[in-house]
Amino acid sequence: DIRGLLRVSPTVGWGMMLGALAILGMPPFGVFASEFLILTTAMSTLPWATPVLLLALAVAFAAIFVRVQGMVFGDTTAKALEHPPALLPVFVHLSISLTLGLYIPPYLATWYRQAAAMIAG
Repeated sequence: DIRGLLRVSPTVGWGMMLGALAILGMPPFGVFASEFLILTTAMSTLPWATPVLLLALAVAFAAIFVRVQGMVFGDTTAKALEHPPALLPVFVHLSISLTLGLYIPPYLATWYRQAAAMIAG
């Protein structure tokens, strides 16, 4: 039932869209870096699994993005919010994800590679 967040609260709408893109693994957010490391490890360990992984990522991206797009850009009859929402947590988490997308500490990169190796077998 959530539709048209940009009309109700533009900041919440853009926060929702950026958050969805971050969760979906779009660059330069941190999830992209972890997906990329998992993908490159899978390519070197089990090359036959790479197309399956890419297809699964594409299906997940499309399924979530279609839903979020309607929530953010859809038509609505709701009125603008009377009180401004708390935006600090949304944008703090987005900035953390963006930071991890631009710089991955070495211990975290090692952890991602170990997780990918465990998944690959």
